[in-house]
Amino acid sequence: MLTQLIQNLTAWDHSIINWAIKHQDRRARKAFHIVTYLGSGYIWTVAYLILFALGTEKVRDLLISVILAELSGLLIIIVLRNLIKRERPNVDIIFLLPWQNNSFPSHHALRVSMLATMFGIAYPSWLPLLIFGATIVSISRIYLERHYLFDVLAGSFIGFLCARLVLFI
Repeated sequence: MLTQLIQNLTAWDHSIINWAIKHQDRRARKAFHIVTYLGSGYIWTVAYLILFALGTEKVRDLLISVILAELSGLLIIIVLRNLIKRERPNVDIIFLLPWQNNSFPSHHALRVSMLATMFGIAYPSWLPLLIFGATIVSISRIYLERHYLFDVLAGSFIGFLCARLVLFI
């Protein structure tokens, strides 16, 4: 029964990615290439350093929690990707580290979900914008054939959990 459920979910994932490939638009693809970088570790490492250097004490305290959640999430991603070893939709993309070649769960989705949760709790008026941004980055991962839908959903859920756990430690 579990095997059948996994097969059905995988088939659904493949049908969604095939639909995205079939309906791609050059302009949308360019826009999503820009948007997807909002979930990149390189961007956020620089952002963390700038925010830590220029931010208020509240921002610095929040960043310590964010970095703890980020590292916890990274550890979970590496373990799950090495256990599950799900290929990415587009296997022609080359990554620097071996664990990055695997698809499940999405690290970008984890990061933006974690950030939306943590900054949304600290700054509630920002929450709608943060959720919108996290959603668009997550959709970009599917549209650009970096991840399947369930990779993104799992990454988002893990990011939310990491944020909540770190905030309550």
